[in-house]
Amino acid sequence: MKRLFTALLCTLALHTAWAHKGSDAYLDVRQTGTTLAVQFSVALKDLDLLLPLDANADGLVTWAEVQAATPAVLAQLQAHAGLDTAACALQWQFDGLERRSDGAYLRARSTVNCPVDAALGWRYSLFKDQDANHRLIVTGQIDGHDLLATASPLQTTPLVLRQASAAPLGIAATVLDYLALGMHHLLEGYDHMAFLLALVLPLQLRLGRAEGGSPWWSLLRTITAFTVGHSITLMLATFGWSEASPVWVEPAIAASIAATALLNIYPVPALRPERLALVFGLVHGYGFAGLLIEAAAPAGLLPWALAGFNLGVEAGQLTAVTAWVLLSQLVVRQPWYGRLVVRGGSGLLVLLAGFWFWQRVV
Repeated sequence: MKRLFTALLCTLALHTAWAHKGSDAYLDVRQTGTTLAVQFSVALKDLDLLLPLDANADGLVTWAEVQAATPAVLAQLQAHAGLDTAACALQWQFDGLERRSDGAYLRARSTVNCPVDAALGWRYSLFKDQDANHRLIVTGQIDGHDLLATASPLQTTPLVLRQASAAPLGIAATVLDYLALGMHHLLEGYDHMAFLLALVLPLQLRLGRAEGGSPWWSLLRTITAFTVGHSITLMLATFGWSEASPVWVEPAIAASIAATALLNIYPVPALRPERLALVFGLVHGYGFAGLLIEAAAPAGLLPWALAGFNLGVEAGQLTAVTAWVLLSQLVVRQPWYGRLVVRGGSGLLVLLAGFWFWQRVV
C-alpha cells in the first residue's frame, strides 16, 4: 500500500504545475445572414504534441519556429477541425498569436458563405490520439442566438451548432455540456485532488461503524465548507465582480496543499479542517474560474454555464472522495494507518506541493 501511495504521488508530480488548466482549445463561431466566421485558438504547448514546434529541442518555441510550423498546423486543422456541411467548407488561415493564462496560443480563422437554413455540425478530432482529455470550448452567436458548448476529440458524431431550420441548442445543452466539463476539470485538476486528499487523510473513515462524533460528520462539514468557499469565488470571478491573477493564485493553491498536509503532521486545534477548507476553497475557486473566463461565454448563457460547471465540480469532488473512502477501507483498521498513511502520506504531499510551488514562482 505504501508503494502504491508513493507511486500515485510521483505520478501527480510529473503532471504540469498549472493543473487546473488542462488541454483546452477555443472556437468562436459567428453567423450573420449567409456569412459565417470562425476563429480557433490552440495552445502551442499542445500543438507540440502533434508537431515538432520546438525544432531545436531547447525548451523554447520561437517566432521563427512558429512560422516554420504554421503550414503543417493549418493542414492539421483542415483535416481535423471544420464544419460537416459540404456547402460550408472552411479554409483555415493563420491569424497570429495570443496570450492566455497558461501560455501562448496560435490563432487561425476562416470565413465562408453558408446557407441560413442549413444544419451546422462541428467535426473535431484534433489530439484524438495524443490527449483524450483535450476539450474544445465553443462560443459565439448564430442568427442572433447565443452559442455555448463543448466538444471532445473522441466524439463519434459532430457537435450540433444548429439544427436545420431551427435555432442553435440552448440552455439545457449548455448545462449538460458544462456539467461534464466541470467534472472533467475537477478529476484532472491534480492539485485540487491533492488538496482533497490532504483534507480527508486524517479522518480515518470506516464503513459500517456507528459512533458518536463520527468522522463522517467531520467529512460532511469539511467538504461542505470547501464547496461553499470555491463556489463563492468561482461565481464572483466568472461574473467579473472580482478577479485574481493566476500569478499568485496558482502558487497559493500549491501552498494550501502544503499547509493542510503539514497540519496533519503537526495539528493545531484552533485550525479545524472545515475552517481550512473554507478559506483555501476561496483560493481554489479562482483557479477554476479561469476556464469559464477564457471561454468568453455569451452573457445570456453564462449563468447556466456556471451552474452546470459548478455541479460538475461537485460531482467530480464526490466521486473522488468516495473513491478514497472505498480504497482506504483496505488499510484504515490497521494499527500503522495513522503513522504510515496519515503522517507519511501528508509528508509526501508537503514535498509534492513544495515542488509545484517552486514551479509556479520561478
